[in-house]
Amino acid sequence: MGAQQEAVVREMLTAWGDGDRSPDIQRIVSCFAEHARWTLYMPDGPTIVGRAAIRAELVRQATYVERVKSQIGLVASSDDMVIVERRDHFVRNGRPIDRSVAGAFGINAEGLITAWRDYFDGLDFARQAAVSPDLISGLEGATATPGLDPRPPIPEAADGSGLPVALHPPQGPQQTFIEAFCDAWGDGTATSKPDVDRIIAMMAPDAQWRLWVPGGPLVQGRDALRAEINRQIAYSGHNKCNTVHAVSNDRVVIQERSDWAVLLGRPCPHQMIAIYELGDDGLIVRWREYINMADLDRKRGVKAEIAHAQITPLSHLT
Repeated sequence: MGAQQEAVVREMLTAWGDGDRSPDIQRIVSCFAEHARWTLYMPDGPTIVGRAAIRAELVRQATYVERVKSQIGLVASSDDMVIVERRDHFVRNGRPIDRSVAGAFGINAEGLITAWRDYFDGLDFARQAAVSPDLISGLEGATATPGLDPRPPIPEAADGSGLPVALHPPQGPQQTFIEAFCDAWGDGTATSKPDVDRIIAMMAPDAQWRLWVPGGPLVQGRDALRAEINRQIAYSGHNKCNTVHAVSNDRVVIQERSDWAVLLGRPCPHQMIAIYELGDDGLIVRWREYINMADLDRKRGVKAEIAHAQITPLSHLT
């Protein structure tokens, strides 16, 4: 939808490098509005505010990050928002990193970036970086960082009743369809449960669901999808999807969400970017979510791979 909006995001990501040349810091900074906000990772990463602070952070990162290249995948946009699925390749403190990311970018009327929020799996990143996920702050080694804002860019849900911010109303038939799909998972109350039949009917017969990117199980086909949803019902409840932003085109809907659930008896608000690809008949053919599993592990008290192995018969997963 927004060719101009997408162009500035592509320009900024390209300015980071091609795997050989160094980031062009001036070119990167020129893509941002004067009071832009850069959240290094969601949900609890630091937020850098203002061009001068963003420039300083880029200079700092250049001391231990090199050979950066972003491969852009799916992109969808509106007149004030661009969401990009990408693969980032770089070397961090001598270790090669291959990171799957979904980034949300706010765009102003002048075509400049006003906000940047990255969503990726902190467990996957920590394994590649050979550090504990509990020790990753995004500002490791910084002695002083101007322009920090401690407030979260998007509030987490405190219960199943909603969020203290305006939610994105669906725009167009594709977004309306996906919003109805999300509503079928529950309304946040203790008595609501996912409407499994309704959910399955909105997915193609051979649909794929990647529970989290990159390492989450891939569930494929309606029988396996039904089994997976029923498995989750056994240990989760109070589900409520809260769409903060959404962008789309004829074949793709991408949501930035701040959801609520109770998992294994523990409150687990979780923020994500969810990507839905639609087929010729308008049904979901591929669905995947970018979520910080390190954050979710801390909240539910069980590591992702352990939880899945203990609770799930893996025979229906591919």
